[in-house]
Amino acid sequence: MLLANSIEERVNNISSIIFENPDSAAYLAQELMDDALNSGEEYGIVQSNFILAYIHDKIKLDYGKAIIYYLEAIRYAEKSSYSRADKDLAALFKNCGVIFRKFKSYSLAEEYYEKASKYASTLEDNKEFLSIRFNTSGLMMDQKRYNDAVVILNNLIANADLNSKNYWKYNNRLGLAHYESGQYELAIEAHSKSLYYANISEELKAYTLHNVGRCLSKLSDYDQAISYFNQALEIKKGLEDKSLLFSTYSELGELKLKSGGYKESLDYFNLAEVYVDQVDNVKNFELFKLKANALFKINEYHQAKKYEDLYSDRMNKYLDLQEKIQESDRRYNMDLITKRYFDEVAKQERIASILFYSKLISGSLLALLLFSIGYNWYQKVRLRRSIVKELVNLKVID
Repeated sequence: MLLANSIEERVNNISSIIFENPDSAAYLAQELMDDALNSGEEYGIVQSNFILAYIHDKIKLDYGKAIIYYLEAIRYAEKSSYSRADKDLAALFKNCGVIFRKFKSYSLAEEYYEKASKYASTLEDNKEFLSIRFNTSGLMMDQKRYNDAVVILNNLIANADLNSKNYWKYNNRLGLAHYESGQYELAIEAHSKSLYYANISEELKAYTLHNVGRCLSKLSDYDQAISYFNQALEIKKGLEDKSLLFSTYSELGELKLKSGGYKESLDYFNLAEVYVDQVDNVKNFELFKLKANALFKINEYHQAKKYEDLYSDRMNKYLDLQEKIQESDRRYNMDLITKRYFDEVAKQERIASILFYSKLISGSLLALLLFSIGYNWYQKVRLRRSIVKELVNLKVID
């Protein structure tokens, strides 16, 4: 029988090489799982599955395998009694929720976040609980359930330290939720709280000023919006943050375009264009559409056509990318993978039940017959019924 301290030592050794050598870590985790299964050590089974799930989730990015390992770890952790089971279950359910959310299985994501919250609420340290609730607010945002997000975020803010980064993070998302729902004054209020009361970095301050500028622009207060964008711009220049510089120059150009300052807008669009291929923004091509509009307004039709064509070319590439993303989403159909996992668990449990009851009535010819049939059936399907080994190779859609 494996001792708990020896399992912990093996887990620590494996964890120390996960990022440096994930293949070796996976091999050692599989060895630990085999040993733990043979000795019936549930803690070892949970930890080995947890490690394998983490490797496929965070490093190999094979989310189908990751979710199966997470579910298998949960299955054993829920029926075990080792001291840190609740902590592990909170993390396991949370990680499942993150994957389900990534692949837009929103109902499953919400269900698993709720389960994660239940376990995290029992822990002395509330960091995991706060993290899960913040993730849940993001899930609400993904589904455009902005009022639900606002409720969660207001609860988090009420208990947050005014000088912590969390206070900025909660208010920032609250501002974004209000912005998306058209409540621009409330968005400005939320962003202003994070700006003036939280101890934030220059980068986050620039980002917040930028968001206030966006809200003021929606309220048609262009002069104030430009003032906030310029404040953000001064900070961003010092930080040399290309993404922030691109977004601010673009916003300033758009404001000038709306107010009729076509040549001024082109000055800003030209500055933004310097960074257009240097920023990680799949929709940065929209700059070309804005620039084409500005050129058209000053009768530069040939140049306007050039940027219209650029816009169309980038738009087609963007649509191709979205199609590839959708293909990936179809490959990782999390609802179907999860259903297949639980179907497989149910089949395995039915097999175990048949064997158990046939043994109970052993001594009679019928019992021997049933046992023989059940045992032969079990032997035939045993390997392919091995849940992890079978389902980690599952192709949900060809």
